[in-house]
Amino acid sequence: MVTQPLSAGELNRPYVGETEKLLVDIMYRAHAIPFLICAMTIDEIDGLVPKRDNNAQQGKVDGISVLLSHIEGVKNIPNLIVFGATNRRNMMNEAFLWRMQAKVCVGRPSPAVRANMLTPLVCKDSRVFTPKLLESLVKITTNFSGAAIGALKSNLIIEMDRNPKITEHRLLELADGVAREFNVWFGISTLPEICRLNPTIINSTQYEDNYSLDFEKLIPTGRRLIDYTDHKCLIEIKDEPTLEKDLNKDETSVSCLLARFIHGCSTRNIDTIQTIDLNFLIKQNAFDKNQIFELLTTTFLECNEYNKSMLIFDIDSLIMLNKSDPEMSKSKSISNIRVYQFIREKCKTSIIEKTEANEKGDVTKIEKWIVMIVKDSWLKNQLINDIEFQKSISQLNKEHEEEEKRIDEETPRKCPKCLRNYMPKEARDGNCHYHTGFVVDIDKPNERLIGEKAQAILQHSLLQKLSEQDMPKL
Repeated sequence: MVTQPLSAGELNRPYVGETEKLLVDIMYRAHAIPFLICAMTIDEIDGLVPKRDNNAQQGKVDGISVLLSHIEGVKNIPNLIVFGATNRRNMMNEAFLWRMQAKVCVGRPSPAVRANMLTPLVCKDSRVFTPKLLESLVKITTNFSGAAIGALKSNLIIEMDRNPKITEHRLLELADGVAREFNVWFGISTLPEICRLNPTIINSTQYEDNYSLDFEKLIPTGRRLIDYTDHKCLIEIKDEPTLEKDLNKDETSVSCLLARFIHGCSTRNIDTIQTIDLNFLIKQNAFDKNQIFELLTTTFLECNEYNKSMLIFDIDSLIMLNKSDPEMSKSKSISNIRVYQFIREKCKTSIIEKTEANEKGDVTKIEKWIVMIVKDSWLKNQLINDIEFQKSISQLNKEHEEEEKRIDEETPRKCPKCLRNYMPKEARDGNCHYHTGFVVDIDKPNERLIGEKAQAILQHSLLQKLSEQDMPKL
């Protein structure tokens, strides 16, 4: 090490040129001993090498130039290795990222890894930490980092020393405190708090088959559509009609659907779940369009770093529909069209695949799930057409019935009375005795009139300028 581990804040100096001088002095320590491999570690490096745009400060730009010139630049130091750590990779300078030869994502643990991390709690008291309770803990710690799970384990052990008979309510309180401390949010709330209000999230054994994403022979494409209008969950299947499942009666909001999502992710060992709705934008203080796009980009890039991830979009709350006066044209349009286009293109990137086996024979599964929650029927049809979402068997049958009806209405028929051909879709009441209806004079209900005769009677009455009371009631 050419110096002790540093943070970007320690390297940023208030006076012009001091930051660049400090960087050069540290890096040239490695230049003085070329026969040794030297390392420099910088934490929160995004503060030192931000993007070079119109808003960047000149001092920041000069610091970036110094680093780039000494890392595979004109003043390259071959025996110097630079280690950087950041939570905001999308905010870093692209040229600096290109020169970083290796990029490693330290993500959140998957359900299987969380189960292994929580298993040692059994040694504390196997009567309390039963397999069922550990399974519940795995669910309520969704999106917890390794440090957050470690903090929760410590809190549980301390609580067990005070109160050996820990209740489920107290367990959720402890998990809620850890989630708030480590900023693990689902919308404007934490998952443990949502579980207190909706216990079915951790007690969903009766719906396991309905919630499961484990299919024996079917291969999903990674796209799911939650249709509030028909109360259906549609799962797109590769080279097959879309799989259709019924939603429960209480599944009317994103928080109520979390039980389905979390259990489904457990069956496929998905690493992270991210819900993106209006509450998510509010919690992250993203109000104008630039902030929204920056937040969406950051979230997408983070999920792409995982082999298995699930993005959940509440489409209605994100894009907002403009509806005209219902007494007039009843037209609808999308308000946030750029956000809709952004999400629409992301919905086309879902993938379920397996990588080629490596030298050891290990195969990595890549799963990028996209879930779209839609309430408005017009918006649902628009989205399905835009992303070319495959149709279910019931939808295909309905279309087949409509097509058969259309063909039947366009097939010529012969009237048995007048022996003339007619098209059922063009038929009008009174045109033919074979048709479904006739024109009837209310004063003479037993007399059936064909269309021509009824029209002649009406025209004759108009020419005579009869009063409204004397007009024939046809």
